[in-house]
Amino acid sequence: MYKVISANRSKLRAPKNWRIFEKESLEKYFGKVIDTNGEDGYSVLETYEKYKDSIEYIRWYPDPELLTKKEYLGMLYQDYKIGDLKYLINSPKGFINVQSKEEAFKVWKRNEVRTPAFFSFSNELDFQFNFENSNIDFPFLIRLNNDVAGNGSYLVERQSDLKKNLKKLFKNYKEHCKKNIGINTKLICVEYIDTVDYKKNVNVSYRIHVAGNKIISGYARISSASDWVAITGKFERKDAEKWIEYNILCEKMCKKHEAEICKAIQVLGLNYQGIDIIIGNENNKIYFLEVQPTYATGYNKNGYGQYYPPFYNPSYPNLVKFLIEEKKYLEKIIPMYYNRWLDKKEHFNLAYKYLKEYLNCLDQTRY
Repeated sequence: MYKVISANRSKLRAPKNWRIFEKESLEKYFGKVIDTNGEDGYSVLETYEKYKDSIEYIRWYPDPELLTKKEYLGMLYQDYKIGDLKYLINSPKGFINVQSKEEAFKVWKRNEVRTPAFFSFSNELDFQFNFENSNIDFPFLIRLNNDVAGNGSYLVERQSDLKKNLKKLFKNYKEHCKKNIGINTKLICVEYIDTVDYKKNVNVSYRIHVAGNKIISGYARISSASDWVAITGKFERKDAEKWIEYNILCEKMCKKHEAEICKAIQVLGLNYQGIDIIIGNENNKIYFLEVQPTYATGYNKNGYGQYYPPFYNPSYPNLVKFLIEEKKYLEKIIPMYYNRWLDKKEHFNLAYKYLKEYLNCLDQTRY
């Protein structure tokens, strides 16, 4: 009998509901899963009513960027009607913190989790008023609160850049609203934290994967010093030594700051996420940027979304070739990356093992 409801993205959207080896690992630790539409406002409740004698958990897995306000209210309504059902990834109330970056910032600020300074605004006059009354200075970012990978985000380095970038942002905002994208699309201004290593001429960011109160894996991403968006696809073989150095640093950071990183996820009402972190080069402190419950790992259908074995993700030819050629060396110096990230079977085995342990601990503390 079913133990877990997986409240997935609707069929109208990309079928990215189960990452490679994920479902097998979830069922190993939590029991048999039944898939249903998590975005239509009624299917989850209907499924629960049918199998409520055996269901113990729910995996809310809606689209993290495109879920609309109506669909989100449908999540909240069904969650309310179902009552006390343990969630594996997102609580519906916490999901707003996934999509709306400023909501996550608010919660983090209240819980003394370090983030960049920020404010929301609605037009150019509103921006000027809030900017003048903030501690933010040039350079800074203006962006949509619910876009990813640098899309809908603009770096404003000086006053002369502001007007043209605001114009671009307002255009993005209107397009989002016209297409009914997101729960509550907003314009936000975010403090720019300088993460460039000027001696090595690279920019650096980190993606960490957390389940419960343990880190599963993580990796560093580098780009050129002039590129403020450091993501995996920008790896170049000429920067391999720098990439290695920062991935060694990533493993050290995960050990040193594990409790702090896990807290950053838990206070948002979430259990299992990818989280983006940067380190400021002026104070060497970590800053939290956003969480991603559907972080990319690859999918069962080879080639879907350009995900291929042996690693599924990353699939970038330059990086894959480097990782294969240097395996004997790299698996010794960055074992967490090789054993807990590139090996997706082990990655998801640990993810749901840690999540099971965490939820069992929460159950024990309730009594």
